[in-house]
Amino acid sequence: MRDAQKGFTLVEVMIVTAISTVILFGVFGILKVSNEQLGTIHAKMSLEENSREALFKMAQEIRQTSNNKITDNFGAEDANHIESTNTLIFIVPIPSPNAASLVDVNFDPKWANSIQYSLDEDTHQIIRTSTDLITLAAKRAILANDVTALAFSRKATTPELITITANAQQTLANGKKIPATPIQMTMQAQARNP
Repeated sequence: MRDAQKGFTLVEVMIVTAISTVILFGVFGILKVSNEQLGTIHAKMSLEENSREALFKMAQEIRQTSNNKITDNFGAEDANHIESTNTLIFIVPIPSPNAASLVDVNFDPKWANSIQYSLDEDTHQIIRTSTDLITLAAKRAILANDVTALAFSRKATTPELITITANAQQTLANGKKIPATPIQMTMQAQARNP
């Protein structure tokens, strides 16, 4: 009596291979979608962080100025008595560790730099331009990228309180926008110097 050889037939091997292939394609599909979602979440978090940091820096500098040192390029009041502009220009005092050089003989702050915040529509960047009031040397810096809108507003009754609003949205190389609608962030700063 001969022992029958045990093993898999060709049909069984082909069926197992087909099932394994389907499972592998499913796993790789899930990994691809998960990776895209992770990239989207990372891009959104980066947008929020960069915009929040830019708003914080702008608010810090606005707090150093005086209400009457903000250039009045705000538009006419709307129905809610709010004036708006997309470019803010103001001057800040001398940043000196020596307290004696911060004020003049009348104890008024000495003003050093003119600061301008604006949005570059072509590059979608918030641009900070600082001009030294003595030498007139100007320095430009980028505060944030992927910003689609920037606005400054104030109420006529409280002109020292500036509201900064920025919208951020990133466009990927494939044309996809992250997020689908721009993130809107708002911060307020009060001009505190006399």
